[in-house]
Amino acid sequence: MQKTNTKKEYLLLLLGAVITAVLCGGVGALFAHTLKFANGVFGQYNWLVYILPLGGLLTVLLFKVLKVEKQNIHTVFSAVKNGGKSPVLLSVAVFVGTAITQFLGGSAGKEGAALQIGSGIASPIANALKLKDEKLKILLLCGMTAMFSSVFTVPLTALAFGLEIIYISRKFYLKAVLPLTVSSFGAFMVAKLLGIHPERFGLPTLPKFNAILVLKVIALIVACSVVTMLFCLALHFVADLFKKLFKNAYLRIAVGGVLIIGLTLLVGNNDYNGGGMHIIENVLKTGTVCYLAFAFKIIFTAITNASGFKGGEIVPALFVGATLGAAVGTLLGISPTFSAAVGMVVLFGGATKCTVAAFMLGLEFFGIGGAGYFALAAVLSRILTFNIGLYTEKKTKKRLD
Repeated sequence: MQKTNTKKEYLLLLLGAVITAVLCGGVGALFAHTLKFANGVFGQYNWLVYILPLGGLLTVLLFKVLKVEKQNIHTVFSAVKNGGKSPVLLSVAVFVGTAITQFLGGSAGKEGAALQIGSGIASPIANALKLKDEKLKILLLCGMTAMFSSVFTVPLTALAFGLEIIYISRKFYLKAVLPLTVSSFGAFMVAKLLGIHPERFGLPTLPKFNAILVLKVIALIVACSVVTMLFCLALHFVADLFKKLFKNAYLRIAVGGVLIIGLTLLVGNNDYNGGGMHIIENVLKTGTVCYLAFAFKIIFTAITNASGFKGGEIVPALFVGATLGAAVGTLLGISPTFSAAVGMVVLFGGATKCTVAAFMLGLEFFGIGGAGYFALAAVLSRILTFNIGLYTEKKTKKRLD
């Protein structure tokens, strides 16, 4: 009888994974189209940055009205670890809040929002199917994986990310592999049917392999790993500083918006507003880059994140990786486009602590030709950045308190 019940529960879990894949694929496509439209509008009317503080005030008000002002990405991680519920209204608030950030030129990505939206979609499905304990945790993780896959169009990376981002136990992940695979690839296919085209860059001819090139690539990885730590520490430090200086959430986000306006005027362009995918694409296509672009992006992102604007940090991290990689590669005398690709893998792996996902990201974005270099970048970035990352346990607990 016990085995029969267990099989029935697992089949219900797989059914939940299918439903989650379909819903997250659809919502993910809508989310991706919305953000693409938002970035397009801002690119055409960049004076919108002047009303960023107002957008921030509306964001804070929205979260308070929906009573999710104390919820964030770490709440979602906690729900998966402890088998709790993920607030559905948080998904709504994060969707709208991220769109506001992108429309008005805040420096943020989309993955943090995607993870929160995905878990919010999966939570009521788990409740309807009466999934509990381990099965509930797996389905919440399915929601996160499905949204990541549909928004970033990288199903293998999303699958690995879901299996790596929160460690529970080996036994748990053996049971989770099939549902996560269903949710990741299912959501990817649904999003693709709804007009989300996979983001694939490809690389020009790879540098000819030799010992000197390997040493140069290692030097590149070391430089990018150091900046990865600086990126993560800057985000944590500025967030803590803003909370100490500005206790009121409305004041905090208004100040952050004003600072972003000032920084935009200071640099004289809009390269560091929004996620910055257009800059990444240009670097990978032409190899041309501003040598301080990575530093400007860190500053813009740290202030946007610290002040309370919604979005994520992974796309900005990829921006930092691409621009820093191209700059360092140029100095080392190796292809800047190749170096940008390696830099993106380093920043993703070091910031998230997801080694396999970082390797998969390299393969899905750039193809199998650079597999050896991407593996080296993924492994060394995890080692060289120690325990400093975007979602470290210490920071997770601190922000949940």
